[in-house]
Amino acid sequence: EISCSLVGSEMCIRDRDKGEGVKSVAKYCGFSISEVMAFGDGGNDTNMLKVAGIGVAMGNAGDSLKKVADYVTTTVDDDGIKRALEYFHVI
Repeated sequence: EISCSLVGSEMCIRDRDKGEGVKSVAKYCGFSISEVMAFGDGGNDTNMLKVAGIGVAMGNAGDSLKKVADYVTTTVDDDGIKRALEYFHVI
């Protein structure tokens, strides 16, 4: 059961990054960070993928992001999010 979700967010707060943001959202929603799956395709997603329980790089992501990801999926246009959710048996 999913009680809280954050989809399609961009965070641009001075001295903060998406990793800290995802930790804050998880805490607010009552999840452990280990229960969080994060998706990213840009360099500013690196820390978010590192701190999430499962970090997923999109197929169009750069090599540096793919290296820190737990899983690399296809592009958004090729149903990458759906494919990753299926791979991890979320759906």
